[in-house]
Amino acid sequence: MLAFALAATMLAAAPAAATPMTLAQAVQFAESHNGQVLAAKAQWVQAGATLAADRSAQLPSVQGIAQSSMSRSANYAGNFAQIGVPVQPNVSQNTAEVAASQSVFNLQNELTADAARHAYDQAQQNYRLVKEQTVLNVETSFYTYAQDVQLVALAKVDLGYQQQLYAIADANYKSGLVAGIDRLKAQVQRTTSEESLASTTADAEDARENLAQTIGADPMQAFTVPASIPAPPMPATDQRVLDAIAFAHRPELEIAKDALDIAVLDNGLIDAPNRPTIALQGGWGNQVAPTSFARNDLPPFPAPPPNGCGDPYCGPTHFYTIALTSQLLLPLLDWGTLHAQHNGAHANIDSQTVAYDTAKRQSIIDVDQAVRRLIVDEQNLGLATQNASVAMQAAKIAQVQYKVGLGSQIDVTTAEQTYLQAAKQLLDAQVAYALAADRLKFATGTLVE
Repeated sequence: MLAFALAATMLAAAPAAATPMTLAQAVQFAESHNGQVLAAKAQWVQAGATLAADRSAQLPSVQGIAQSSMSRSANYAGNFAQIGVPVQPNVSQNTAEVAASQSVFNLQNELTADAARHAYDQAQQNYRLVKEQTVLNVETSFYTYAQDVQLVALAKVDLGYQQQLYAIADANYKSGLVAGIDRLKAQVQRTTSEESLASTTADAEDARENLAQTIGADPMQAFTVPASIPAPPMPATDQRVLDAIAFAHRPELEIAKDALDIAVLDNGLIDAPNRPTIALQGGWGNQVAPTSFARNDLPPFPAPPPNGCGDPYCGPTHFYTIALTSQLLLPLLDWGTLHAQHNGAHANIDSQTVAYDTAKRQSIIDVDQAVRRLIVDEQNLGLATQNASVAMQAAKIAQVQYKVGLGSQIDVTTAEQTYLQAAKQLLDAQVAYALAADRLKFATGTLVE
């Protein structure tokens, strides 16, 4: 039969070596393998590298320098021949130095580092937002798969029910209690149940593969599905408290606030190059010229020790340097460049201000809708549970009545269809309530710590 053949195929294709994952394990796996999460993490790490580079411009810089230069020339008068200064044909010089520098005041460096810090915070909040979205997507995919698995079990129960009805109809037909049309109707219902089982089995396999793709796992990854979809405890629904939590934890608000701060800093960076700058540089090291040694060894130049004291033998070779540099640039004529840049920066500030206010209003709306939906889904879950229990009892009673001739084929078929519909509505209500609780956490920014 088609349903059993397809089910056997699915079981044969199911992974045997991979360890089945629970929901918690799937979420943990997605945090380190999902493409969107990894991309957001990479942006965060890159923002940290940019922040470190921009912040270093405000800190003291110390470096070691080792340099050696050699040159040789022939018949070259040089730039100073007109004043009688000849060019030495052979020149060599070795320098070893420890150099340091410190930016005492540089507004552009300070604003750039501050903007980089906000960009880093923004990337960090975006990383958390992507993780929360991924967690919600994984839970949605997992519960969809769990629901489809439950539908497969429900389809198997329905098929067994229809097989029993067909056996009853066949026995009643042979005993002359019912007409042949009842047996044909029972056969049609049995075939329909077989088709439904094949379809739900394929849907469950599709959902499993989609879940594996969502977390970044192999398509053959298996998952451990609970016997029934768990119902989380009802959280507190105080609107004011939840709004305050959302304002303090929602990553969207932090992202919008950082964007506004960056826009303000960009406006300040326009004039920063025209502000005074003060920088301090210094160095200490040793420098020698070997070609000077060679000249001192040749008469009539002074002889080296111990017979003489010629330069540079008796002179010091170490040195130090220190410099304090200040600069001020005044744009006397810029043809309206700064004015135009400020206009653009102010427009960006206005835009980011509206975006931040919109994010705050959206936070209130999301929390309000999440609370409302959670309350409704909890009520629907209770009603669906009662309906499913009553419909199951009605289907069993209708089957017994049909068996003893007190009910018709239409009655028993209607009762079974009502039960199937109620059971599916119960599954929908269970999934909706479980996801509603997590969507409330997502709305308040507390789904991921």
